Amino acid sequence: MVDSEQDLVFSLQCLQKRSARKRFRRSIFDEWPECAYCGRENPTTLDHVVPKARGGSTTRQNLVGCCGDCNITKAHQDVLEWWRAQTFWDLERETALFVWLSENHPVTQSKQLYLRDMLSCAPLLPNVA
Repeated sequence: MVDSEQDLVFSLQCLQKRSARKRFRRSIFDEWPECAYCGRENPTTLDHVVPKARGGSTTRQNLVGCCGDCNITKAHQDVLEWWRAQTFWDLERETALFVWLSENHPVTQSKQLYLRDMLSCAPLLPNVA
């Protein structure tokens, strides 16, 4: 049965900005149940993989769940430069981040910047180029 226009309009949900923001954040935390960088469970902040200061966008695809410590220490630094200098850097997590961005990120400047940096380090990554 095809819904009438009235049925479709009736089914729409009106969200307050606050509720929409909570749903947006929750959808990212659901995808990242642990810090994207150090692996700590239940991240409490969102990090722009490509920082806004470097042209990154505030889109779901450029955000990952991360712990407060990682978010503060990374700040607006290049993610690979910062992350690979950390003792908790892990190839498996980096590959997961690469896959997240390459599969989910629209073709934007953020993606181009990140992928350029990732591909320049491709020898470290198994079969992801």
